Amino acid sequence: MDFNAILAPAIEFSSEGIGKVLFDLAQLFYNIFYPANAEAAHPVEIPR
Repeated sequence: MDFNAILAPAIEFSSEGIGKVLFDLAQLFYNIFYPANAEAAHPVEIPR
């Protein structure tokens, strides 16, 4: 299986034109919803 043949079109699409706009938008949403300085996860007590 040639991964380069699979990845090359995806990389080319996300490097220019509407693909770049969509990629930048996806990165923006990822950075908004999952900030780098977010607190670590901790267990939540469920009341009984």
